[in-house]
Amino acid sequence: MEVKSLVSGRTTVENNVLIAPMAGYTDFAFRSLEISLGAGLTFTELVSAKGLFYGAKGTRELLYTGEDLPDETIYAENRNKTAAQIFGADAYYMRAACESEYLKNFEIVDINMGCPVPKVFKNGEGSALLADINRAERIVSECVKSGKTITAKIRTGLIRGDDVAADFAKMAENAGAAMVTVHGRVREAYYSGEPDFAAIEKAKRAVKIPVVANGGIFTVKDADDMISKTGADGVMLARGAVANPFLVAELTGKTTDMTLLRFVLSQLSVMTERYGEKRAVAEFRKFVPYYVKGEEGSKSCRVKLMKCESVSEIVDILKEIL
Repeated sequence: MEVKSLVSGRTTVENNVLIAPMAGYTDFAFRSLEISLGAGLTFTELVSAKGLFYGAKGTRELLYTGEDLPDETIYAENRNKTAAQIFGADAYYMRAACESEYLKNFEIVDINMGCPVPKVFKNGEGSALLADINRAERIVSECVKSGKTITAKIRTGLIRGDDVAADFAKMAENAGAAMVTVHGRVREAYYSGEPDFAAIEKAKRAVKIPVVANGGIFTVKDADDMISKTGADGVMLARGAVANPFLVAELTGKTTDMTLLRFVLSQLSVMTERYGEKRAVAEFRKFVPYYVKGEEGSKSCRVKLMKCESVSEIVDILKEIL
C-alpha cells in the first residue's frame, strides 16, 4: 500500500496507518509505543460521553496522553498523534463531551458507531446507531459545532446482509465529519469473518472525505489487499497490531531495532508507573496470548504468565521465551 498523509478537515495526519480504539488495549502505554513505531494516528479506548459529563474518574483516566511526564517531547508526540473516541446516544452529552475540559488537548474526536458489545448496544450506543441514521446525524452535527475535527467509525450494518456503510459515510460527510473509518463487518459478526470489501468500496465512492478501512488486517499483504480491493485512503490496525506490534513499522517503513521483548518490557514499565504493580499485572494478562503465540512452549508459558502476581515474575518468564 502507498503510505501517504491524510488530510482530515483542518488536520493533517502524518501517514495513513492508524491504530484502532480498542477497549482494554489502547491505553497510553500501548499507544505511545505504536506511535514510536510509526503510527500516523492512534485512538483512545472508547470513552463514555456521559461518563465525562458526570466526571467519572475511570473515564477520565482513559484520556491520559502523558501530560505530567517530564519529557515534553513524549507528551507532545502523544498529544498530536492521539484522537479521543467517545460513545453515546444523546447529541447533547456528545457535544458537551467534545467541549469539555477533558478533551481540550485533543484536536480530533472520533464518534463510535461500531462497538458491538451488548452493554453498549442495549443503550442505543455504538453500533446501535446504525439502526437510526437520523439520531446519528444529530450527534455528528452537534459534535461538529464544538469546533473539533470530528470523525466517525462505523460498521457495514447490524446483521448479515446489511450494507449501510455508504449511506452512513455520506450522512457523516454532510453533517460535517472530516473522515470515516469503516469496519468491514456487521455487528452480528463481531470480529470474525472476511471483511466486506465491496461495502467499504461503496462507502469510499460515496464521499469526498477520507475513508479508512478496518478489519482483518494482520499482515502487510492484508493491508495491500484491503487498499487494492476497496480504494480506501488508509488502514486502521486493531488486533493485528496487538498480535504483531511491529506491523505498523512494516507498513510505514519505519526503521527500528526494537525487539518484542524490549517492546513488552517498555510497555510493562509504563503500565506499572501508571497503574501500580498489581493492576499492571492484571491489565497485562490480556496481551499474553498475543505476545507468546507461535513461540516454542507458548502454551505452558501462557499458563505461567496468567498466574504471575508480580512484574518481575512476568519479566523472568518472557526473557526465557522471547
